[in-house]
Amino acid sequence: MKRIGKRARETNQSRILIARILFHVNFLLWLGMGVFYVYKIAEDGNAWPAVMVSFFFCVSAFSLLFAAQILSRRGKRIYFTLVFVAGLNVFLTFFGFQDFPFIIVALLDIVILANLIPLKDHYVAQA
Repeated sequence: MKRIGKRARETNQSRILIARILFHVNFLLWLGMGVFYVYKIAEDGNAWPAVMVSFFFCVSAFSLLFAAQILSRRGKRIYFTLVFVAGLNVFLTFFGFQDFPFIIVALLDIVILANLIPLKDHYVAQA
C-alpha cells in the first residue's frame, strides 16, 4: 500500500473542499436556470414541454447535490460516480440551450473534473 504524505493529504482535502463548493454552486445555478427556463416555457402556454424541461433540470441539479454529499466518502465506486456526474453534466450542457448560463455551468463542471481526476489515488486507496 502506498503511503500518502501530509502535504498530499492537505492538497487532497483542499481539492475535495473546492469540488464540494463548486458542486453546490453548480446546483444553485442549475436550480435557478431551471426556474427561469420553465417559467419562460410555461409563460408561452406550453405545459407539457415545461414539465419535461423541469424534470431535466431537477435531475441535473439534484445529481450535483447528491455528488456533493458523497464527496467525503472513499471508494472506487464513489470516485467513478463523481466523475460520471460531472462528465455527464458537461455533456448535457453542450446539448442544452446554448446560452451564457450554460457556458458558465460547463466551465464549472470542467473545473470540477479538473479537481476530481487527480484524486483517484485518494478515493481508490484503502486507508
